[in-house]
Amino acid sequence: MNIKSCAVVFLALLGCFAGTLHAEEVSVDSLRQSEVGAFPSRWKTYPFYYGKAEKVYKVVSEGGKNILRAEDKIDASIPIFKDFHWDVTKYPYLKFKWRAQILPAGARETSRATNDSACAVYVGFGRTSALKYTWSSTLPVGSYWAKEPGKFYIIVKNSGASGVGHWHAETVAVPSDYAKYFGKELTRKPSGIGVMTDGNAMHQAAACDYADFRISSTP
Repeated sequence: MNIKSCAVVFLALLGCFAGTLHAEEVSVDSLRQSEVGAFPSRWKTYPFYYGKAEKVYKVVSEGGKNILRAEDKIDASIPIFKDFHWDVTKYPYLKFKWRAQILPAGARETSRATNDSACAVYVGFGRTSALKYTWSSTLPVGSYWAKEPGKFYIIVKNSGASGVGHWHAETVAVPSDYAKYFGKELTRKPSGIGVMTDGNAMHQAAACDYADFRISSTP
């Protein structure tokens, strides 16, 4: 085999191995392209919310990597979103890390009057429906609320003050959760993810850090 042929074979094999190495997980946003101290560049909110959103959400550097910091001390209730369509048959799991810093005292996601969360991560399905995973101040893990039955469900993934100030890794099985709460099979791609940190209902401060959003073929 001549040198040119060897090179072609080598590159082909390298491509195969690279595909294998990166097949299990895909980053949703590492935040490396975002400016430290600013609102994350690849995220968005409703146009009339941008002014307040920039006061709540910013990228900070920690341990050599960028993370998303959310601090609501202005009675805001503003979600931010990142468009990201993916094939859940290949990547059924969404993974992320969060670190609650301030829990809004007395908040409970099962009532509109007390529906605040230090940490919340959304999986959106178009403009009409979503799953929302929270770190609750008071509700036990596994609690859920059909805020809008058939459209919007809130699921408690972490709870209470014992883990505040420490990173926690979470994994959610998107198709399984969709089937469980919506009562039907997920037949379309998620349209993206979102986060929200809010304390406006309780008029309390709330704070959370988010990092390492990725989709995965394995739990």
